Amino acid sequence: MSSILKFLRNLGDTKDPSDALFAAGVEAWKKYEETRESLYLAQAVRNHQAALDIRVPDHPRRPESLLHTAMALWAQCQGAVTKESSSTVIAYYDEALLLLLHKPDKPGRRATIYTNLGMVYFTLFSLGEEDPEAFPATGSNIDKAIENYQSALRLRPAKSDPDLPISLINLSIALIQKDSEDDLMNAIINLREAVELCTPKPTNRHLLLLSLNNLAQAYDSHYNYSEDISDVVGKVDALRRVLDLTGEGMGRLVPLEMLMNALWMLCEIEPGRSKDLDEAVLRGREALKLSDGSNNIIHVKALIFLANVLYARYVQTSPKNVTDLDEAIQYCRDAIDRDPQDGPDPILCGGLASTMYIRCQEFEEVEGATLEDAISYNQKALRTCPKDDPLYLKIQNNLGSIYLTQFNKSGAEGDLVKGIQAYEDVVSHCPDDNHGFTRYQETLKDAKRALQYNREGRTDKPSVLTWHQPIQPRLGVLVGIGPSEAASDETASTKSLSGSHRLGSRRSRSRRLGSRRSRSSAGSVRSLESHVSACHQSTRPSTAASMLRSILRSSSLPA
Repeated sequence: MSSILKFLRNLGDTKDPSDALFAAGVEAWKKYEETRESLYLAQAVRNHQAALDIRVPDHPRRPESLLHTAMALWAQCQGAVTKESSSTVIAYYDEALLLLLHKPDKPGRRATIYTNLGMVYFTLFSLGEEDPEAFPATGSNIDKAIENYQSALRLRPAKSDPDLPISLINLSIALIQKDSEDDLMNAIINLREAVELCTPKPTNRHLLLLSLNNLAQAYDSHYNYSEDISDVVGKVDALRRVLDLTGEGMGRLVPLEMLMNALWMLCEIEPGRSKDLDEAVLRGREALKLSDGSNNIIHVKALIFLANVLYARYVQTSPKNVTDLDEAIQYCRDAIDRDPQDGPDPILCGGLASTMYIRCQEFEEVEGATLEDAISYNQKALRTCPKDDPLYLKIQNNLGSIYLTQFNKSGAEGDLVKGIQAYEDVVSHCPDDNHGFTRYQETLKDAKRALQYNREGRTDKPSVLTWHQPIQPRLGVLVGIGPSEAASDETASTKSLSGSHRLGSRRSRSRRLGSRRSRSSAGSVRSLESHVSACHQSTRPSTAASMLRSILRSSSLPA
């Protein structure tokens, strides 16, 4: 005989039949938590719903049935949430809060309901971001999520409350999604507190990781408003702690690249931070070693990350270290050689050509890094770059400038003609309001005058001033895998059902930077993504059967 049937038999003589059904629902939920089998979840829903149907509005135990039925229904509709199913869950939670308004609150019960309501509204917000027609009103949903998370937090004023860090994290993630300066600052304040609460307790290591990752995101998004370098410093410090908490192996790859990216951004904003640049290079070398080529996309991104920070160190270091430049060229070439089958990425090819040109101008040509090599990679870039992309103008300008540079050195008319052809193409595709339009025109005019003088045999042939526009691939944080600690750990907490929050503001969604889809990211990278769990919570059943076990689960970084 199944354990659920035993419960029904043992409790069959109770005066209130809803008690047996409720107990059976609790038992089925326990089995579901242990096995994750949908059969037990269906039994929990069926029994709790039957108990709720008996427990009419004036029934003293209706709030417990509302809470547990809503919990089970929400778990059942995960992966297939509809407006109808979410409305039912919300209605049950709202009624439970109303019934509990003037009753003594059992430990954490109202806070649990507010947390779960926040999770439902946050999920509706996230779904609305993906499909606004099916799930409209994203603005009101995120506001309601914040409102409920704030209510839960107010009911947990004690620093010793074990659920306080969870409430702080939940609220902060929702505030980050609002993406306003004030909300982001409040998220930073809350997450600092969560970090402080989690740090002295080894059992809270997982929550500490979540807090630090979210804190890094909050700093990153807040910098978009403040442009205060202290936000970037805060992001770097948070990511350093994340890496310190991460064990050996592939789990370090994402934290390494996030930290390297943040250090690189810091050094671009405030040049001259040589120690931070050295650390970025060190982290990049470790990340490249870990990527080991088994996953081509991950390895390509690691190559480009390292090439970028090496180039940055070359630019910012005095005296110049040509070794950094040569390594950047080699890693960028390796990335192009391993690029996906749809052909070389134009920003990678244009970036490599740009770096080769700088190498030839500031030092000398060497095998594998000549002006002819730079021409070849610029031509590859042009073959795959749409002409209406602003990058096209930069690549074509750089190609023309190389031809004109060769003309200035050798006087060969063929190079001058090719340079003119390149600049004619640039001017014909350049909008009048482009900041480089006048310079493109002037260079073309000078080149044509030089050609005229050359053909007239004049000895006072002028050199043509060239304008090289450096191109550097920009990468966001590597996505698709995550630290093992943040991807699969399960940490016992208190009274929670698992859910998931996506970390990342609406202005910094996951993207494959350095590809044709993201060439517009020519500025400093300001993206950071993570995937953390929400804390959809359950409460202690009124029967002595059990206390529902809580689990905080996190998912891997979203692909």
